[in-house]
Amino acid sequence: MFLRDEVAVSYVAGAILLTFPWLGIVWGTWGFFWSVFVLIAVFLIGFRKGLLIASVLSVIGYVVPLIVFGSTPLSQMSFVPLAGLLGVYGWKRWPVQVTFFWSSVIAAILGVIPTLLFAGQGIDAKSVTEIINSMVQQYKASGLLSAMQQQGISEVQLRQLMQEGIQFYVMILPTFAVLQALLEYAFVFYFFRRWLNPQGRIPFARWKLPWYAVWGAVLGIAFYLLGDQYSWAALRGLGINLMVIYGAVTLILGISVYSYLLRSPKIPRFLKWILILASVIYFYFSVLTIILFGLFDLVFNFRRLPEES
Repeated sequence: MFLRDEVAVSYVAGAILLTFPWLGIVWGTWGFFWSVFVLIAVFLIGFRKGLLIASVLSVIGYVVPLIVFGSTPLSQMSFVPLAGLLGVYGWKRWPVQVTFFWSSVIAAILGVIPTLLFAGQGIDAKSVTEIINSMVQQYKASGLLSAMQQQGISEVQLRQLMQEGIQFYVMILPTFAVLQALLEYAFVFYFFRRWLNPQGRIPFARWKLPWYAVWGAVLGIAFYLLGDQYSWAALRGLGINLMVIYGAVTLILGISVYSYLLRSPKIPRFLKWILILASVIYFYFSVLTIILFGLFDLVFNFRRLPEES
């Protein structure tokens, strides 16, 4: 007796939830695609078997490796797939933009936890010195150091710049973790949106987030200013990370607004061509403008899209 395709897929998805967290640690395969597979399994089980079963299987799959290996896997595992549980819960209860926003916020928080453990410890002085020495040797071997010295940059200044660069990289490391988590979750969410509701697909030119999403950017600016004013490095770092994250998110939203304007029949064709040429010629200014468009569209809703779309 052969199992139907849907039943077979459900069994495979359940097996992924139970085994992939453990196998990812044993094989060292945790990464973008590994997290995507687990997240897809969460959505599949959630939609076909229910949220309760998906939650139980996910908890078992994540708890067992922690019991077996202790707290060591915390820095290796990705907890982003657990955000899919909220996505399943809100799929038919909330508007699409609300469901995606809050579940992606959870995905970002879960994705940044392992990185925060590393960033909180920082890099010890010995490791920083070794990294800088290695980079300086490469500069010397390639002749770049001599060229920089001719321009008035000494080796001491170069080392200082490298040290500041390493410190800045460690500070914004959580940003990369958050952006990867958002990319993982957005990819799977969009896939299931197209698969389960192909007729209700939202065109890219109409993508948006709830208006209150702008408060994340406001908090980022406030944290940065307060941290800089009172020399609170942690608060200043949090503000910088939030602003960089929102810069990437609002860039996508801004491109959506820009695309909507270019498709609007109310704008003359020649003006559309002027906008396109200006974007190419003044590229960096255009990117900044698009980011601001995406940010302020959250509040002013330039496209006059309904909030429940």
